[in-house]
Amino acid sequence: MKRRVILIALCAVLAIGAVVAVKLTSQRFGDTGQPAARGAGVTSDLPAQPRSTEAAVLNGWQEVGGDEFTGSKIDTRHWDVYDGTNSVNESWSRKQCAVSGGVLTMTGLPLDAGTTCGLAWKSDQTYGRWEVRARMPLPADAGYAPAFLLWGSDDANFPDAGEIDFSETWNPARAFTESWLHGPGNLKGPYFKSNPVDLTQWHNFGVDWQADKITLYLDGQVWGVYDDPKYIPRSPMHLVLQLTYIRKHPGLPQQTTAQVDWARVYR
Repeated sequence: MKRRVILIALCAVLAIGAVVAVKLTSQRFGDTGQPAARGAGVTSDLPAQPRSTEAAVLNGWQEVGGDEFTGSKIDTRHWDVYDGTNSVNESWSRKQCAVSGGVLTMTGLPLDAGTTCGLAWKSDQTYGRWEVRARMPLPADAGYAPAFLLWGSDDANFPDAGEIDFSETWNPARAFTESWLHGPGNLKGPYFKSNPVDLTQWHNFGVDWQADKITLYLDGQVWGVYDDPKYIPRSPMHLVLQLTYIRKHPGLPQQTTAQVDWARVYR
């Protein structure tokens, strides 16, 4: 009799334990058998990933070339560096194009000639995408303008070959950038001016040139679209980085710099 009572009591204890275990499991996993959701107001331990400011990343462009400026001098396998005076009396010197610490620095001198830096990518293509990461320190002279543009392979055939200035910054405060499209056979094409932006900080300047339109990007966001077919170039072009000089005031210009972290070419 005692043995039977003990067995009954033991069974009761085991049954109670099973109920408690089921209840705890239900509270933890819920009816679906999956872990219960975090309580309201509790966030993930993983930090949110920042949104890219590169047009290439946001739009899935395929890189086919470019320069990270990681050496100690211009890579002349890929760039033609301007040197000397051209047909419109601009003064260029390869000495004004310096590479150090992964950055290209273009310097315009405080000289009457406005001697400065310019370089052109050696490979041409018809249509494609380009992006440049750059900043424009102060002080800056009104006559010096950092310009990132596409130029026709037929250099002597301007303006028939066209010109796409996807970022050209003349304002000495470096507070906004501008774009001009010199379409085939004209110098009076359409124009865009960006919203205010501090160009003394690093920014990404991109362009997508297609047969039906040209799209301008600043930090991955569209800020202008050219879609009039009569202004869109149709022949091969290449990337140009330069610190353009045009006299804007009497006397010598102030020494001015522009820096490029990288320049990339995409399909």
